[in-house]
Amino acid sequence: MAYTSLATVLQHLGQTSEWQRPQQFLRLLEQWPQIVGALMAQQSFPVDLNDQGVLTVAVASSTWAHHLTFSRAQLLAKIQQTLGIALRDIHFSHRYWSASRRTTVLGTTPQLPRVPLVSPTTHPAKTPHEAFQRWRQHLEERSRTLGRCPACQCPTPAQELQRWGVCGLCHVRRSPA
Repeated sequence: MAYTSLATVLQHLGQTSEWQRPQQFLRLLEQWPQIVGALMAQQSFPVDLNDQGVLTVAVASSTWAHHLTFSRAQLLAKIQQTLGIALRDIHFSHRYWSASRRTTVLGTTPQLPRVPLVSPTTHPAKTPHEAFQRWRQHLEERSRTLGRCPACQCPTPAQELQRWGVCGLCHVRRSPA
């Protein structure tokens, strides 16, 4: 019985559709801002490429879904030309634009400034009370960099204030159930 080298086996595996589709999707993720442009890349990101050649793209709003739907043919052609990925269709959905938004995919969601709980010069907390005081101080430091919600005066990330004009909690309270 003749043995096949690992390199040969891996090469054959890499040529199967089960391995090519994820590789194509990763290339598409990396190139998304260049394909759609900076503005559209801030408002959309690919979430799935299925075996039938349908790309699902999460969008920030139904307005963006509508806008990108009109650009579907140009996007299909540009993806084919740029990456060589033959897609059958692109679906745009606001449904996937939630908690996973860009942090898991593109890593471009602005992050809060990190304030270490324990600086390199301090020692670990010896008591639960000391640990609690450090945690409280950490939260106070972090909230100093945040804006204030005009409705409840709670520290609020700038993204929430830009999007809704209030903090997320006040926004949910105002929304009809």
